[in-house]
Amino acid sequence: MDNIAPVRALNRRSTQLLQLGFIVLAVGVLMTVLGLVFTTILLLPRTHPLFWVYDIITSFLLYGGIVVVILAIAMGIRALTRRKENDLALLTGEYLTQTGTFDNRYSFIRNINKPGIGYIDAVLLGPPGVLVFRILDSQGNFANEAGNWLRLNPKDNEWLPWKINPTQETVEDVKRLREFMARKNLADVPVFGIIVFTAGPGAAQIAEKNPVVQISHLHTLGQNLGKQYLAKPDRVPVEWAAAVRRLLLE
Repeated sequence: MDNIAPVRALNRRSTQLLQLGFIVLAVGVLMTVLGLVFTTILLLPRTHPLFWVYDIITSFLLYGGIVVVILAIAMGIRALTRRKENDLALLTGEYLTQTGTFDNRYSFIRNINKPGIGYIDAVLLGPPGVLVFRILDSQGNFANEAGNWLRLNPKDNEWLPWKINPTQETVEDVKRLREFMARKNLADVPVFGIIVFTAGPGAAQIAEKNPVVQISHLHTLGQNLGKQYLAKPDRVPVEWAAAVRRLLLE
């Protein structure tokens, strides 16, 4: 089984975003300079009946240019800080590799971040279909019923809604991936989801009732995958799986 990340694609998109940021920066600087020049050197006297139009254009160039420069800086920061690796996904992929369950027909693709899909922690791709992973290192006591999550507050021993909802996040990831694959004529490839806690059962205790999305600790992941994802190992033709892999890595 391959345990890979689309590093080349991420680097390429970061470079493209950085290049676009430089272009936007140049436009912003030009607008700001023109605004300053036209404010300092009036091309129309203030008494001219159309000076108000001139004033609006000058203000637009000056303040609009400043906004564009700020946008360009934000684009540059985003390009330089785009995450190239997901350590929890890497850990999960290494565990799955060590189980010996998955042969060369399977690929574990981590840290997916591409237009049309958004960000996904990882997917396991193979003959059973595509399995979307939401991976957490959270610790504590949790309760999941259907799509709702609670977390025990250790200070007062009270159950409170968890600040995140892994079920909802996973369902949204699955939905976006299905829509993306449908646009690529791969709508028949089944897509599932799973929530994985990397902390051991002593550190993360989970009470679940009728979960919408399968939940597993990392150390029991291989066993739990056999109950659902691996239950029907021949859902997807080899050529379909290869097409999905190419799309996720490009």
